[in-house]
Amino acid sequence: MSFANSAIIRDHLLLDIDRLVRLNMDSWTGRVLLMEEAKKITFQLTVKQLMSFDPCEWTENLMKEYMLVIEGFFTIPLPIFSTTYRRAIQARTKVAEALSLVVGERRREIERGERKNDMLAALLDEDGGGGGGGFSDEEIVDFMLALLVAGYETTSTIMTLAVKYLTENPIALAQLKEEHDEIRATKGEKEALQWEDYKSMPFTQCVVNETLRVANIISGVFRRAMTDVTIKDGYTIPKGWKVFASLRAVHMDHRHFKDARTFNPWRWQNNSGTTGSSSVNVFTPFGGGPRRCPGAELARVELSVFLHRLVTQFSWVAAEQDKVIFFPTTRTQKRYPIIVQRLKQVQPCKD
Repeated sequence: MSFANSAIIRDHLLLDIDRLVRLNMDSWTGRVLLMEEAKKITFQLTVKQLMSFDPCEWTENLMKEYMLVIEGFFTIPLPIFSTTYRRAIQARTKVAEALSLVVGERRREIERGERKNDMLAALLDEDGGGGGGGFSDEEIVDFMLALLVAGYETTSTIMTLAVKYLTENPIALAQLKEEHDEIRATKGEKEALQWEDYKSMPFTQCVVNETLRVANIISGVFRRAMTDVTIKDGYTIPKGWKVFASLRAVHMDHRHFKDARTFNPWRWQNNSGTTGSSSVNVFTPFGGGPRRCPGAELARVELSVFLHRLVTQFSWVAAEQDKVIFFPTTRTQKRYPIIVQRLKQVQPCKD
């Protein structure tokens, strides 16, 4: 969890996030499948955070195999009848082998007295000082595979849907662009964003909140009742029963959010966004309590930087109509194709 807190993001990750977003956008021209481009960005960011690798041929090959793993998540687990599932299992083996080589090499680096400041280094820290605990290579590889899922699929989806909702709401897009143009006007063309820039994006955070609410990347969570639980109206959930807490149902409830199905980032300008003064936290895109997503702030920063570079470097239109679907995962049907045009960059005035 220490690798996703505000201090680490501010002092180490923000520069890499900004650099990798710009690196990917440099190749954008004409028709762009936004979902695919967002996936490239988030995969590269996650690999950088995990293993300190910049984009290269190795990371590109890793991503190709990893996408096959993702495709197999929601298929019937019968290798004989499902080609997709069989390919996913084979790809998972290849990804695990590639990561195992990295882990082995990193162990040898540590023996030589060399050390990097990333998640893999913490997992390899045998004395527990960096959060590790003598994990085996197999355990570390499995953990890294899980973190790739957590940082790659969800954030790339929210990036895509934020752009879709903004494209369909020109007033919100204009206000967002105005906020980022003000930041851009104080910096050189290739000058990196700083933590103070991120903290000066109030309307952007409204857009982030509203996208998270409407899109509901994680539809809900499963829990098991450890004892009999009595909830409002005297209903009892018996011990041992499994419960599905639907975040989407709460976020789409008009009792909590006026016109709940409407994308309205201005609802968050009073900080709560909710209807009425209920003390219950009804906005939980990252879960809550001790099981709250540790990457919540990192996801916000990645989306904010992505939007900054997009609106200050490009204009765009939707290439065709696309629809958001929520089963089995939240995504767009056509990977949201857009036509982009690069904006002419104006150098800031300096006294």
